[in-house]
Amino acid sequence: MRSLLAWSIGVAALSAWTIGVSAQGAAAGGQHESGAHHHEGAAKLKNPVKPLPASVDAGKRLYTTQCSTCHGPSGKGDGSMASAINPPKPSDLTDASWKHGAADGELFTVISDGATGTSMRAYGRRMKPDDIWNVVNYLRTLAPTTAKK
Repeated sequence: MRSLLAWSIGVAALSAWTIGVSAQGAAAGGQHESGAHHHEGAAKLKNPVKPLPASVDAGKRLYTTQCSTCHGPSGKGDGSMASAINPPKPSDLTDASWKHGAADGELFTVISDGATGTSMRAYGRRMKPDDIWNVVNYLRTLAPTTAKK
């Protein structure tokens, strides 16, 4: 009887913890919607990491290991996994149309939070903020001038 009671308490505690973690993720912003849109709040975030060669190189290394399987080695959305992904396909990061916004803060937010309704996962728990900013700095080298802000 005691083992059943201990098991029940353990399950209840785990359930409460899971609900708490989920609520924290939602309060922190969680994934944002798919489709073209602009995030004024995210656009106001200033990139604290200067786009110096060391940052761009670090961003390229992270991009290669974390992003290129979907977005492709040169950012065209043609990575090795892209054909297996249901629409919408991975974004072409080399074009002038960035549907989640083109400001550094908007790029940071979509990398950190992911995007609902797409295969874009959230990397905020996998990467440190400075690492995400390094990726943003690298992405700037892929995009045409018209996509940069």
